[in-house]
Amino acid sequence: MKNKLLLFLLFVLFLGNRLIATNYANSSVVSKKKSELVVSSTPLDTIKKNRKAAKANNAAKTLGVLLTPTVVAGSSCGDGVKFTQVNLYANGANVSDVIEWFTSQTAVTPVFTGTNFSPSIKTTTTYYVQSKSADGLSVSIRVPVVGSIYFTPPAVTLSASPTGSPLPLCFGTSVTFTATGGADLFEFSVDGVVAQAMSPSKTFTTSTLNDGQVVRVRSRYAVTLDGTLTEKAWGTGNLEDNGLSATLSANAATGYINGLKISPTENKLVFGIPGKLLNYRRILLFLDTKAGGYNVSNYGDENGSLPEVRAFNYFNNNPSTFDSYFEADYCIAIATDAGETNYYADVIELKSGNSIKTYLGTAATGSPTSVMGINKGNTGIGDYNLGFEVEVLKSLIGYTTGDIKFFALTMQDNFPTNYNVTNSFLSPERSGTADYGSGAINYNLKDPNPVYVSSSALTPCYSEDTIAVSIAQNPSVASVGPNQSNCILTSTALGGNTPAIGTGLWSIKSGPGTATFSDASSGSSTATVSTVGEYVFTWTITSGTCTASTADISVIYDVTKVPVIGVITQPTCAVNTGSVIFSGLPATGTWTITPSTGTAVTGTGSSYEFKNLLAATNYTFVVTDGVSNCPSLSTIPVAIDAIPLPPTAPVAATVVQPTCGLPSG
Repeated sequence: MKNKLLLFLLFVLFLGNRLIATNYANSSVVSKKKSELVVSSTPLDTIKKNRKAAKANNAAKTLGVLLTPTVVAGSSCGDGVKFTQVNLYANGANVSDVIEWFTSQTAVTPVFTGTNFSPSIKTTTTYYVQSKSADGLSVSIRVPVVGSIYFTPPAVTLSASPTGSPLPLCFGTSVTFTATGGADLFEFSVDGVVAQAMSPSKTFTTSTLNDGQVVRVRSRYAVTLDGTLTEKAWGTGNLEDNGLSATLSANAATGYINGLKISPTENKLVFGIPGKLLNYRRILLFLDTKAGGYNVSNYGDENGSLPEVRAFNYFNNNPSTFDSYFEADYCIAIATDAGETNYYADVIELKSGNSIKTYLGTAATGSPTSVMGINKGNTGIGDYNLGFEVEVLKSLIGYTTGDIKFFALTMQDNFPTNYNVTNSFLSPERSGTADYGSGAINYNLKDPNPVYVSSSALTPCYSEDTIAVSIAQNPSVASVGPNQSNCILTSTALGGNTPAIGTGLWSIKSGPGTATFSDASSGSSTATVSTVGEYVFTWTITSGTCTASTADISVIYDVTKVPVIGVITQPTCAVNTGSVIFSGLPATGTWTITPSTGTAVTGTGSSYEFKNLLAATNYTFVVTDGVSNCPSLSTIPVAIDAIPLPPTAPVAATVVQPTCGLPSG
């Protein structure tokens, strides 16, 4: 690595000797990454080379440098018009440290003092936080912390066809869900599982829903990869910009960065960098996305496919030291070809030995790829709309959770013997107009700082709506009991099954009269009809809008009428038995008349005289139809009288004989 380690040790030795105090009694302890340095009264800027403040302090006392506070950035969704609260947090390394928040690196008066800062803002704003000792004699460097505001998409409404109201839809029914309103892209999920990924399509069709499942649509803004950074998906402003930048150096004039934007998707981040690159200029965007990493740029060269990322490999020739709170894990590098037509992007994972490069793609103005878009027409350091867009999987830069930090710069990288770090940085170099050069730099002592970005800013702002679906399963298969033949107008239990799925209901399908069910929703219901005849009853099981299942039962009602009692002949002296004449007997087929006492008689015809009824006996009769075998109800009692007594014989009292005058006696 070109004797990098030796050079780095010499640099540290030189720096350490320079920081030894000549007036030790009046100096304060400086804590830097578990090492202790002593600061003399030399005019070092304690707030990233804030030279004016340093000169004022030199006349009175020297401030020590504290460890930077532990920081959590914040992000919220808003409309860019109304004030929206974001929550920022910082805690000092010492319990007694005072936390101060500023609107810039050079601001004198803090806008807030305390660990929890919750400003209400309209657009993305970068704040700068420092720790100050309780006695006010020591401060940390100021750390850029972004309070970002991303646009909330317009409200989205979800509808379904068919609706499933008032009856539930049947399982297997094809349902189309349609989103109305929203932003650029739409994602549909079922019970939290994505069923149709983000796309411009506003419709989603499925036939596999179950009862109670929730279909959700969420909508968000999208970036068009064309190098124009004006879409609402970028939020309300840069996460950091060059607003306080010094005049660009000669090398930076053709290779500069004006700001950084991030547009998140579900599993990717799109980095937007307004700026410009001509030949032999390259953007290096270092990212701190996880625990560990490199606080010193003594990583290994990338040794991947050509073209090599020269600037990345040159930057570690004389290893520089990042700010104490920054440990780089990855680097996104962007460069152009000799003709400044095609631009290349790579992601490099910093490793010892060889760093690992992943080629992202090539794009030209007007010819974007699926992961990269550029517009090389940036007009200058105040142009925040044109530049470079690179889409990267979150997993490719090792991101899983938490805030991230970035540190961006440009390099001139002609040859191994001719390269320079320019003075174009994020956060910016505020006063130096010369290149930073090719030597080792301790960025703890320089203006540019790594910037904190909230984990919430790495998740899109959504609008969403849901529909809970009512889905019915296909009903149980209907079944009924055997057909019946009844001799009364009420059936026995009809024998419908009890459905496991759905509900059942009896109805009359055909018959000569009307029918009443004892419980129409019970399979064991009976049916009473208004007149005799054959009836068909249907047991129907329904479940939502599913096709009903039905089964029929035939019931014959054939009631034998009670015969009409006609003339009753009583016994006489001559005939000692009685008889009764019946009418209204079954006209078809045979019948049988069964007396309550005596022997049954079988015959035909609609009338019949039942004879030989015993005297002094009461009878009832039942008629059984020989065709239906149905007995009638009993007749009213028929009373047969007793045999009448014979008349009394006359007794002769006096006999008168005939006479002449009376010829008869």
